[in-house]
Amino acid sequence: MNITNTDIKNLKDKKYRRDNGLFLVEGDKFCRDLLITDVEIIYTITNDHALTGFPNTCVVSDKMLASLATTKTNQSIICVCRTRVFPIHSIGNALILDNLQDPGNVGTLIRSARAFGFSDIYLVDCADVYSEKVIRSSAGLVMSSRVHICDYGTIHKNKEKIAENFIVADMFGTRLDKIHLPKSRLAVIIGNEGNGVGEEMRSIANITISIPMASGVESLNAGVAGSIIMQRLGEV
Repeated sequence: MNITNTDIKNLKDKKYRRDNGLFLVEGDKFCRDLLITDVEIIYTITNDHALTGFPNTCVVSDKMLASLATTKTNQSIICVCRTRVFPIHSIGNALILDNLQDPGNVGTLIRSARAFGFSDIYLVDCADVYSEKVIRSSAGLVMSSRVHICDYGTIHKNKEKIAENFIVADMFGTRLDKIHLPKSRLAVIIGNEGNGVGEEMRSIANITISIPMASGVESLNAGVAGSIIMQRLGEV
């Protein structure tokens, strides 16, 4: 596949990334992490003449590399990678993100999902999982995670493949420290930062839980709340 500098610049755009099934990874650490994953690197741009171990390497000037990067921090390498598509089927517990728009929350929740044994992550109308902000806030774990980008219809149609029990948080739900769940595949649903889980997704949930909090605190950040829930339920 021939990649031009224009293509790389266009990959800063979410729609262009999705239409072409490609994304960018920047920086020495994250790019080297790619080498131990199944992600296909189709092109490598660097300003380091001594760089080895990467496929299809093109050495460019510092100025050119800076113009192609999405961050202001000086980078020595950028990899153009192909997105992976996984079959809709969870191999363990799953996380479903419903209309989360903050890349920081999306990345944090992917990182927490991996930490607490939630193997599959489903994104419905969320911030672009392959944006630089999501990659960085997930500590690069999005690159080696089983991420499914789908719609509500796909979730509803494949409920049995995703989980046996679907869980949402609500202030009137069973307290998280009091709940006893069956040994089964679980899917935790985390909703939009302002509006929570939408009705379409809430309709498939069969378990409602609440996070015990001190009086005077109405809610938690989506990334924090989801992480607490997964840490507790991952122990079940």
